[in-house]
Amino acid sequence: MLKIELKYQGKKLTTFETENEQIRIGRNVTNDIHIDNPSVSSSHAVIKRVMNTYFVEDLGSTNGTFVNEKKVAKYELLDGDEVIIGKHSLVFHYVKSTGKNQSDFDKTVILDTRKQKELLDKNR
Repeated sequence: MLKIELKYQGKKLTTFETENEQIRIGRNVTNDIHIDNPSVSSSHAVIKRVMNTYFVEDLGSTNGTFVNEKKVAKYELLDGDEVIIGKHSLVFHYVKSTGKNQSDFDKTVILDTRKQKELLDKNR
């Protein structure tokens, strides 16, 4: 799960928690994260999840999108990264799910070593 803290001048305004594959950010009220500020483009940026990794992508905004104070077009988000959009910042935190909802992608598969060795020998 992704937890996003929306801040303005260092003061936390709200927190979003989501497992959505796409989160749209911008001044337009139809965005998932609506930032009502003239320095923010109507459709400013999007956050996309690919497998268990999130990326932020600028959508051709006027003032740009910054991650940890560096301007980016597209960037892989890590826990604790700060995305700056206009005068606002969004801080990203990964919250690990526990128990029954764990994705199969997170589990390690145990191989039959005899079969694995045969496959490796066959491909040499």
